Amino acid sequence: MFKKSIILSLSIIFAIESLTPLNAGGSINDLQNKQASIQNQILEYRNQANALKNERNDIQADIDSLQLEINALNLELQSYELQKQELNMKINLNEEEIIKLNKEIEENNKVLEERLRAMYMNGTSGYIELILNSENLTDALTRVDMVKLIVESDVELLKSIEVQKKNVEEVKLSLENEKLELADVIKELNDKKESVEVASKAKDGYISSLEQDIKSLELLMAAEEAQSSQIERDILSLQGAGEFSGGGMGWPLPGYSRISSYFGGRADPITGAWSNHHGIDIPGPYGQPIVSSNDGIVIFSGYHWSYGNYVIIDHGGGISTLYSHASKLLVSKGQAVSKGETIALVGSTGYSTGNHVHFEYRINGVPQNPLDYVK
Repeated sequence: MFKKSIILSLSIIFAIESLTPLNAGGSINDLQNKQASIQNQILEYRNQANALKNERNDIQADIDSLQLEINALNLELQSYELQKQELNMKINLNEEEIIKLNKEIEENNKVLEERLRAMYMNGTSGYIELILNSENLTDALTRVDMVKLIVESDVELLKSIEVQKKNVEEVKLSLENEKLELADVIKELNDKKESVEVASKAKDGYISSLEQDIKSLELLMAAEEAQSSQIERDILSLQGAGEFSGGGMGWPLPGYSRISSYFGGRADPITGAWSNHHGIDIPGPYGQPIVSSNDGIVIFSGYHWSYGNYVIIDHGGGISTLYSHASKLLVSKGQAVSKGETIALVGSTGYSTGNHVHFEYRINGVPQNPLDYVK
């Protein structure tokens, strides 16, 4: 809805501008009132754009936070995946151990079976032969005991291997259960990650919508600025009918001659974009007096989103000067001022990066290099 209303308003503005001459029969006072209204509208659009930019920045901060959460979840998932791999390795080793133990049980069973089969096949004669081959009774008894011990040892070995196999199988079962629990944790983390990614994408979409609204507002401001600039040129063309007040043009900030930005092309101090600078910037302390460059009549004293607090003085003969970014204005529209009279105080209002006065010299509304005229 907001975007549609902006586009509709923009269409109306362009339509009106294309049909209606801005200075059609208007007096200077009428044009100045219209310009003040336009500046208020620009300020309103700028406030709306700033609010949208703040909202965009807040949402971007949310997206950045969500991305950090996604990164943390990815690290956690990687950790659990490593644990899963370790469990699989342990399970594989256990399976190999079980295979090995089964093989040992099988081999020992064969040995025991063969030994028992031989004893069974030999029967009593085997024991008699064992006794007869003995050197004495003690030797015979010892041999019989040894046979019994061997059989008992085989049985105990089998039992031991069976116990070991059982323990290994229990460990395997425990590892399998741990693996299942780990799989549940990984699934839960993946679900959470997917949910966070969905939220992040939704916010990305909303930011795109905000960007479109901001661009629409900037187009509206550009249209209003174009209209304001035309009105300013019309005002200057109407007020330039009087005679020039005469004399040389004085420096607007006595005692401060350093120029931080000259007339002409330059990189914008805030955006870095290449732009045309219509005046010169003279840095000075906050509150330092700004003086009129020559005798004249104040034709504008007010606020502009870019100029901040500013004053325009008509010196007659189509010559006018502009002083902007003031912290305070000391003159009002229609007031006569003398050369060197304090008209404002240095500040940094509007589109500014520090305390200074932006000074323009215009002939019939067209900006000129002030250094060609001002001493």
